[in-house]
Amino acid sequence: MANISKFDRDDVLEKAKNLFWQKGFLATSTREIQTTMDMRPGSIYAAFGSKADLFHQTLIHYAQTSTDVLNEQLAQHDHAWDGLKQYLRGLIVPCSAQVPSELCMVMRTLAELDESHQETLDIAKNLLTQVENRFANIVEQAQQQGDLSAEFDKQKIAKKLQVNIIGLRSYLKATGDTDTVSQQLEEFFTQLEAQ
Repeated sequence: MANISKFDRDDVLEKAKNLFWQKGFLATSTREIQTTMDMRPGSIYAAFGSKADLFHQTLIHYAQTSTDVLNEQLAQHDHAWDGLKQYLRGLIVPCSAQVPSELCMVMRTLAELDESHQETLDIAKNLLTQVENRFANIVEQAQQQGDLSAEFDKQKIAKKLQVNIIGLRSYLKATGDTDTVSQQLEEFFTQLEAQ
């Protein structure tokens, strides 16, 4: 019987996620993955498959972690809109150990890869669609709670949220200007609430 080392799957996925998020899929070497995850090549392959398979799992882990944070914010607020706003504010932060890139990992993946990585692109696009649909559901809750106009098309507002967050995070990466990005986000919230 093979001797398989025990490891905390979530912990090593978190480490791999942060490495890929910081460096991108293409720039991350196999040696860096081994060092970061503190695992031997055979163990990584047995547990996660190829580099691409590992990357797919880290993308899904990233999305699940983000969903968990969103759900925590929603649970802490009586109104869904307040929870969503707090969650979105938390996305606008400079790089740190916990946030290796200002860019969303999914968007970074879509920007980095071409059609030769179609399976990965499909996963990233699907995750982006899931987030958009989740935002639409929250917008609908906010409408029912009277925080947003019932006249809004929830899917269009969800798309606007996505576009604004992607744009603001890209601007933050380019400039490091957290104050302007935070101000723009708050103005966006105010415009929605005023209609």
